[in-house]
Amino acid sequence: MKEGYWGKYWRRRVSRRRVLAGGATLAAGSAAILAGCGDDDDDDDSAAPAATQAAAAEAEATQAAAASEADADATEAAAAAEAQPDPEDRSRYGGKFNWTERAYPTGFDPSITITFPYGMAQTYSQLMAYSIINDQFYPDAAQSWEQIDPETLVFNLRPGVRFNPEASDGREVNSADWYTSLRRYPDSRANRGSNVNELFFSFMDESLGASFDTPDDLTLRINQNKAFASNLRAFAAASLVVVSPERLAAEESGDLGQVSGINAGSGPYMFDDVSETRITLKRNPNYYEHPEQDLPGTRYVWDHPYIDEMEAVIITDGAAAQSRFLAGDADFYGSVDKITADQWEGQPNVNILTGPAIDDGSRMIQLAAAKWTPYPELSKALSMAMDWDGYIDVVLGGEGRRSAPVSPSAFPKYALSQEEIREYQVYDPQGARQLWEANNGPEIFPELDTTVAAWIPDYSYVQFIGQSFEDSLGVKVNYNPLELATYIASANGPTGTKDWHFFIAGNNAVSTMPDWNALVAYTPDGYGAIWGGNWYKGVNISDPWVNPDNPNYAENGGSEAGEAVRAALEVTHPYARELQDYADRQAATTDDDERAEILKELQRRIFTRYCCTLPLPTGTTKYHAVGSRLKGLAPPPDGPETAAFGIFRAHNVWLEG
Repeated sequence: MKEGYWGKYWRRRVSRRRVLAGGATLAAGSAAILAGCGDDDDDDDSAAPAATQAAAAEAEATQAAAASEADADATEAAAAAEAQPDPEDRSRYGGKFNWTERAYPTGFDPSITITFPYGMAQTYSQLMAYSIINDQFYPDAAQSWEQIDPETLVFNLRPGVRFNPEASDGREVNSADWYTSLRRYPDSRANRGSNVNELFFSFMDESLGASFDTPDDLTLRINQNKAFASNLRAFAAASLVVVSPERLAAEESGDLGQVSGINAGSGPYMFDDVSETRITLKRNPNYYEHPEQDLPGTRYVWDHPYIDEMEAVIITDGAAAQSRFLAGDADFYGSVDKITADQWEGQPNVNILTGPAIDDGSRMIQLAAAKWTPYPELSKALSMAMDWDGYIDVVLGGEGRRSAPVSPSAFPKYALSQEEIREYQVYDPQGARQLWEANNGPEIFPELDTTVAAWIPDYSYVQFIGQSFEDSLGVKVNYNPLELATYIASANGPTGTKDWHFFIAGNNAVSTMPDWNALVAYTPDGYGAIWGGNWYKGVNISDPWVNPDNPNYAENGGSEAGEAVRAALEVTHPYARELQDYADRQAATTDDDERAEILKELQRRIFTRYCCTLPLPTGTTKYHAVGSRLKGLAPPPDGPETAAFGIFRAHNVWLEG
């Protein structure tokens, strides 16, 4: 059995005490010898005092040695107390953590799926974890890292990290495994319908000039194709993990392969049983220990997480999922709004955790770009029709602020002021109606269609927005509920195939980097306001949003354009290109003040265009609903977020009783 931290600590203390005890014996013996070496002329009368003196000297030496040992022990104990964590309460270990998933995962390959980030965080290893609260990275599968220069990043991997027993025979993970894993993301995005955003991996895309070096088993060198100021924050995401190469099934020669099976990782848990109604996880017996010097200040414990098992029950009905949590059958629910938090507060099976809300990009109005781009005055009228302050009062319970493409709360240095945002977000229903009718809005858009998440029990926030449009513009709004997989496909499908005019998107924005926090919804290498999605090799190759003035432009957004058109950069709308240029410049600069100015100017250009993403106000307080027996969970904004060292990355969360 592996030796635990405290066993090693006490063994070292015993060895230290033996050395000190040996020194005390030597001191006492030396005092006796010196005291017994009298002059031969001394008579018997002098012998007794000499012996007494020797004994006294020996006693004094013994006391001195004991005092010295006590001082040394005290010094060592003080140093240990300062450098080491408190002894663990082993009573916290055990139990089954239960939560509810709203849909069956769309896959188990972390380079493809984004619908099961909790499972990815539990069963795979990331190079590092990140805490929003502390604004600090913590080593995980990497024990250290260094940015050698703006385009060279080196990870020193942790020895002893092993795959689970079903992956690669449980062997130790090496740098070649990380290379194999990281180079798959562009291929998965281009050829496998991956929903992992390019923002997280484009800087290490080999087809764009990046390369990897693995000089030894524990060193991974990434030679980036461009400078990327947020690269470390990207590596704290749940998607960038190491997978077992032996678990990759290639379909043809040269194919980088897709994960085959469910267990291909080295994380603290592994899948035990997977069905359409529930997913259970058990401990990975090969999970690696975290050295004692890595523990202070982190949310890791020595050997493995406190909780023994994990179980996700799949319930697609939102009301049923709420009822299950309120009945005490689930240990975790997640984010709720202020109104729900007030309603649930004080119920016997519920604890409401609060903290600052800094994920300003969590919700936004997305417009189908191919439908709205030719009519900029109509998209401006839509913005003027939105009751921005009413949204704060009604939907956010009066606790809110205006939002922007870069979070004003998470990144105040990079953000626009509330006063400036208000200059762009003007609620003017009368002016909106005049602008709408003057530009043939009733004829072009006689009705507006939107989609809603069927697994959410209350989508009143979407209805509030729809009601604003109806009241201000006189246009009818239709709501189409979709289950998770269809909802994602509808949102991320080819530009010209959108079956909606607008939808309220949440990009799961974790405030780890300005590039991802909301801004990702605007730039072509991100979600690009859903104007095509894949900005790849400098060309948007997945049904690009082409310039409508281009003679090869097709009504369906370019899907019928020829290969020559696809290969030409100029087919991309010039506005998209402009935003991408700004985004690339801010990501590459190492001067924080310069980066701030670029980001502010980029946001001004986005606001004045009014297409095709309108950021919604966000709450000032974040509310998380957790079960009453769940203890030790970090408060928001970390809380449940997998990229923020939250519940599914932290090891010190435990179950009471």
